[in-house]
Amino acid sequence: MQKHQQVIQERKNREKDQRIQSILMAAKKVFFSKGYLKTTMDEIAFEAQISKPTIYQYFNTKDELYSSLMQPFLEDFGKQFERIDRKLSGRKYISGRDLVKDLFKIFMRSYEKAPDSLKVAHTFFQHQDLINELNADTRSAISSRGKYDFELARRVIASAIDQGLIRDVDSFALSDILWGLFVGITQVMDMKATKHEQSHRYLKSTMSLAEKLIADAIVLK
Repeated sequence: MQKHQQVIQERKNREKDQRIQSILMAAKKVFFSKGYLKTTMDEIAFEAQISKPTIYQYFNTKDELYSSLMQPFLEDFGKQFERIDRKLSGRKYISGRDLVKDLFKIFMRSYEKAPDSLKVAHTFFQHQDLINELNADTRSAISSRGKYDFELARRVIASAIDQGLIRDVDSFALSDILWGLFVGITQVMDMKATKHEQSHRYLKSTMSLAEKLIADAIVLK
């Protein structure tokens, strides 16, 4: 009897996860087509082919739904930088080019793993009016995580400079340049491509060239 109840509970958990994912996918689509401010929960429910009360079983507000799209991307981004930070702390980088390669891998993996979440993040940090529309808790959670990721990236660069792996440059500026490169390149590729597969293919070759140019400019050894 207990095993039967466990099987039923596992099935319910799978169905719950599937429902949440379908809501998130619908939300992404509507957010991208209409923007956060103009999107309504009714439209998300219609896109997900469920009732609005069903959405509220999983997400209390539109802010919470938006945050659920943002947080996993920002957390994963930070974890990848933490791995590089630990590697630097252990002085495991022999070449600055290996470090630059790992930095660009972070951007590529983030895009490959969750391209839609990356677009959500771009939109959030580029539009002050959107930031102000979020409730205080949601705004604080997203902003704090984003700030942590940016500060971690700067710490990685500063450590690489201290170890003589890259040139002594402004770590704040270089961090912003790397982020700006990635944001700009992904947006240009998305604008030029008609299908995600095409965007992804051209992005790799373009990012590879960007990596080489950056490495040639800043690597010391």
